[in-house]
Amino acid sequence: MQHRVIVWQKPYMISTAQRSKSVWIASGDYEGQSIQTQDRTEGAAIKRWCEAARYRGN
Repeated sequence: MQHRVIVWQKPYMISTAQRSKSVWIASGDYEGQSIQTQDRTEGAAIKRWCEAARYRGN
């Protein structure tokens, strides 16, 4: 599933997929770098991806 997220006032498209009952993966490119995160829910995986992108943007 595709999601549009905003990091540092710029939009990015990321993909989410459910790997198992309680594992969600969020992946996408941020400024040419590939980021992949996982968490227990889809929303949490998206949030974790945004946090990872913000960290790399500093």
